[in-house]
Amino acid sequence: MKKLLLLALVAFIGINAQAQNKPEVIKDQPAGKEMVYKRVSGKMFFVKDKEIKMADLGKLIQGGANPGDLKVVTDDTDGKTVYLKYVLTYPSFVKDDPAGGWVKGTKEGNKITIPAGQYIMYGKYEDGEYGLRVGYMEYKNDKFEVSDEPITFTLEGNTAKLDGTYMESSQDNIKLKILGGYWSDNNVFFCGDVETLCSTDPAGIETVEKADNKQIVGETYFDLSGRKLSEAGKGIVIKSIKFADGTTKTIKYIGK
Repeated sequence: MKKLLLLALVAFIGINAQAQNKPEVIKDQPAGKEMVYKRVSGKMFFVKDKEIKMADLGKLIQGGANPGDLKVVTDDTDGKTVYLKYVLTYPSFVKDDPAGGWVKGTKEGNKITIPAGQYIMYGKYEDGEYGLRVGYMEYKNDKFEVSDEPITFTLEGNTAKLDGTYMESSQDNIKLKILGGYWSDNNVFFCGDVETLCSTDPAGIETVEKADNKQIVGETYFDLSGRKLSEAGKGIVIKSIKFADGTTKTIKYIGK
């Protein structure tokens, strides 16, 4: 009798341990103040026909595509805890939103920091129980390697920019660091983003500069991938204007 009770207790503890080890996925929008940032530019990576493909977000948007908005909810109780949805672009295109989980972070000043490895999807499937995690990934030795480095976004004026990613290529080499989505059972790449830039302006970044009769104290230029430039140069760039009253304005600027 005691042996049967012991076996039952062990089984019960095992079931509880499995339940406790199941990762949390925040599926419902948390309470708090919501800010919606529309994607403007950047690069999206995904797998198609067993190959890694890349798409330019700016060109996709110009062609009529509508990638999901980056949503940021700030907890009203402390003003620092934040939740973000669609930190990755590709899941916003997937039907029925199976990988649309929220990630949790903190906001200090204009910087959002998110612990790496959070789940945006988890479940049981025919080939096992696993999920999709989010973190920086670097391309090394012909494959992506997962990093535990915290994820950061910078808020400036009406823009939100993904930090810490880059893509540099030469004839013989490619240097690539993305914010990636990877499978939890094998750390294999699923999708990713580089240099994502988003804006709260409903119409996207403005095409006409309006200084609103305010004194301008600084101007910063970025290319359409979100990289800071030393000067505007020729072609279309993004211009961030800082005014004397502390406000900022982001516009699309055409250099000549």
